[in-house]
Amino acid sequence: MTMVQHGVQPRKVDIIHAVTQSMQPGTAPKTSIWLSLIPAATTGGFLWMCYFPLAWGWLGWIALVPLLALVRMQQTPRRLYLSAWLGGLVFFVPALHWLSASPYQAMTAAWIMLALYCALYFPATLWLIRFVDRKTWLPLAVAVPVAWTLMEWFRSFMLTGFAWYYLGHTQHAMLPLIQIADLGGVYLISFVIAAVNAWVFDVLYQFPGLRDRFRWREPRHLQDGSRPLAGGSVWRPGLIYEAGVLFLAVLCTYIYGTWRLGQNRFDEGPLLALLQTNLGQEVRDDVTQEERDSHLARHCDRLCRLAVHQPQTPDLIVWPETSYLRQFPWLEISAELPIKSIPQIWREDYPAVRRHLREELLRFYPANHLLGLSTYVLNADGTVSRFNSALLVPRDGLIGERYDKMHRVPWGEFVPFRDSLPFMEWLSPYDFNYDIHEGETFTRFEVGKHKYGVLICYEDSDPFLPRRYVRSEKDGEPVDFLINISNDGWFNGTVEHEEHLAISRFRAIECRRAIARSVNMGISAVIDGNGRVLRPEELPPPEEPHTWRIAGAEELPIAEWASYKKTAGVLLARVPIDSRASFYAAAGDWLPIGCCGVVAAVIVWSIARRRRTPQTGSQTGPPTGPQTAPQTA
Repeated sequence: MTMVQHGVQPRKVDIIHAVTQSMQPGTAPKTSIWLSLIPAATTGGFLWMCYFPLAWGWLGWIALVPLLALVRMQQTPRRLYLSAWLGGLVFFVPALHWLSASPYQAMTAAWIMLALYCALYFPATLWLIRFVDRKTWLPLAVAVPVAWTLMEWFRSFMLTGFAWYYLGHTQHAMLPLIQIADLGGVYLISFVIAAVNAWVFDVLYQFPGLRDRFRWREPRHLQDGSRPLAGGSVWRPGLIYEAGVLFLAVLCTYIYGTWRLGQNRFDEGPLLALLQTNLGQEVRDDVTQEERDSHLARHCDRLCRLAVHQPQTPDLIVWPETSYLRQFPWLEISAELPIKSIPQIWREDYPAVRRHLREELLRFYPANHLLGLSTYVLNADGTVSRFNSALLVPRDGLIGERYDKMHRVPWGEFVPFRDSLPFMEWLSPYDFNYDIHEGETFTRFEVGKHKYGVLICYEDSDPFLPRRYVRSEKDGEPVDFLINISNDGWFNGTVEHEEHLAISRFRAIECRRAIARSVNMGISAVIDGNGRVLRPEELPPPEEPHTWRIAGAEELPIAEWASYKKTAGVLLARVPIDSRASFYAAAGDWLPIGCCGVVAAVIVWSIARRRRTPQTGSQTGPPTGPQTAPQTA
């Protein structure tokens, strides 16, 4: 019989003892997986709302709070990490849905594979936060941003890297808050936002009802009994100190951003004509390759005529990525290859391509051109290498410099692990080997007295590549501005266009250099060194192909971005030349490297402490609170 049946009520201390014992490490009671899955999925949904199409960036300041409940939740580790991964899928599957807009069915599989991979960073980050929270006295306001920033950094280069959908990207519209990107990159913005999320969760954790329901074990910095009792104040001194530090950090961020935005150091640069083609990537069986090339030639002819028939001839006409005629790729032959070893077709086509550029391109459109095209190089050993290139064709016909893309897109420009994992071919959009080789040189181009660097496709989303152009290196002196040429026609007017443009804003701030974008299907734009997307005005007639001109420093509202995609036109603009320096461009990824150092120090300290402390009994961790002897009725 129970005490209740005898009419005896259990003492309060018995209940406290029972709950305390149930919370001991390794003895977590069995609970439903929904207890951990719902918070993780809520964070996934909140994060999706932070980006396009909704772009509710303000949610980024609290989006991680539900997920952080898993850090101390009373649940088995297997369920916690599975829930975190499923929460990551709730975010990445819809966020990356634009990949499936490609006309190639294989890209749908690539969409799912990429979402499955990116979602793994959720449980990895959760494990890292829990490790730091259990092994040190560091508060969550430190552990969470350290772990989150470190994982974002890993994602930027692991498996060639995917530097999209960072926490800092949610604030792209808040220009005063993202100017600190020139100090620590987008990682510094993510760090601050993650710290605020952690502090908000820590406040909620102090409420006894929430704490008792979602606790896994007491963090080390509260094991001294400083945790408030039921009914007590939630404002322990540590939270107040953390609130003061975070308030000061956000305030200084805003003050610094306001100061930077108030600087007016933009000089007038060269006049660019940015071509925006509007060509889909679908391949129709009823259309021959010759017909497709003819359509491309007519399409680009209309845009080039608009560009050169202006009151003032542009200093440079910029073509989107791989938009130049496919039957005229650029050819190079190694100087070390003997003449007798050069195949006959190369002997004929090599001069023909150069003659075509002089007699066709420059004769009809007399201006300097930056072409996006494919390059084939005949190497000294007789092999052929293919590159995705930007080629400068000066008005005088003397071929200029060439830049070869360095950051290749998996499955879009090469099949990863092609030799060791043959099934990877199933995700390829083509039935032939279309791999390109990586470039090796950060080429500095010149237009008039200005130097510029080129970023092809998603290279403007890579925090590493652009900052190499604003340093003095073996490849040349710092450039005055950057040009991004891209082919976003793969994604057929989806939110990828807006998200790509939003990410580009951070590169402009990190380098303090304007970025001019020439993009197939859009959104072509000019972003100044403060990250402002400059508003263009449309010249008559208001029909496709359009003629836009940027004549001032007014910012283009985000609500109007969509009207500039999936349409053809020419964007005329003088590049604003920014002469400011960037600490981030000089110092690099000091913040995520520092976070890596913190985690390494915690691991070393944990191992050293474990070796010093003798194991007693079978207890695997510190007690969660004072123990009370059982009472009898």
